[in-house]
Amino acid sequence: MSPQVSKLILMVGLFVIAAILVMTRRAWAGAISHGLPSTWRIAKMTVAEARRRRVLQAVVVLVVLILSSLTFFTYLSPAEQSRMIIDSGLTTIAGFGMLLAIFVAAFMIPHEIETRTIYPILAKPVRRFEFVLGKYVGALIILGVVVAIMTVVLVGVLILQDSLVQDLPDSKFDPNLFGVVFAAIMSYFSLAVLTALILLISSVASTTMTVIGAVLLWGVGSMQTMLLDLSTKVTGATKLLTLAFFYVVPPLQNFDFRMDVSNYQPLSLGAAIFALERGVLYAIVALVVAAIFFDNRQV
Repeated sequence: MSPQVSKLILMVGLFVIAAILVMTRRAWAGAISHGLPSTWRIAKMTVAEARRRRVLQAVVVLVVLILSSLTFFTYLSPAEQSRMIIDSGLTTIAGFGMLLAIFVAAFMIPHEIETRTIYPILAKPVRRFEFVLGKYVGALIILGVVVAIMTVVLVGVLILQDSLVQDLPDSKFDPNLFGVVFAAIMSYFSLAVLTALILLISSVASTTMTVIGAVLLWGVGSMQTMLLDLSTKVTGATKLLTLAFFYVVPPLQNFDFRMDVSNYQPLSLGAAIFALERGVLYAIVALVVAAIFFDNRQV
């Protein structure tokens, strides 16, 4: 997709959202005053439930141990150490962040329905879109805390390794802390978009189907360039299906700055802003559709 077409699609999408907000201003103005407290209560309940899960705690401990073990690359030169630690650390954050997003978001709505804990919640003055939005905000808080912990550990590893090798002759260790934090923040926003799409699937599907769909979305979204190349080599229905995936699935790879950071290349602020703009649009659409589907679901 050319940048001009992408910008046109983005502008049209933003215009449509703005028009809908203007036409429905009376409805959402009243909904905000009622919905914010309810949404926040649901979000706090979601965070409290996640904190009680032993699996989540075990994953956090495992990731911290993996990131801490990156200091063992002592057989490499200082320059190679820095690149290896940065690349491995950011890959760990992105990979475990994706698994955590699936684990947290895929079980939210289906688990509430299967355990019937959703009935006393909806029996209160809580609208269904508030329930969906509250679950999403809760998931963002959980992911934000975990990504922040992983980023702090990675930064600590880089600072420690830098202090250990700085006295060595011909030391060229560069922790590139700004780039690491920047890449971690962009990974978090990609998880935010993925979480919105997972909630959309979970609003109409079971837990198993949600997990499968989430993995497929993550895989396709991370290989948009490969899909575009593949579409030029196939024909017929396969070409149409490939292009459909390319244009519909959000390009999560646009949030990936691992290679730029580990190779000490200049970071493109314009590319990051463009990725965030499209990501926000995808997340809003996904949450709106999820709220509509869940409102029509027999619970």
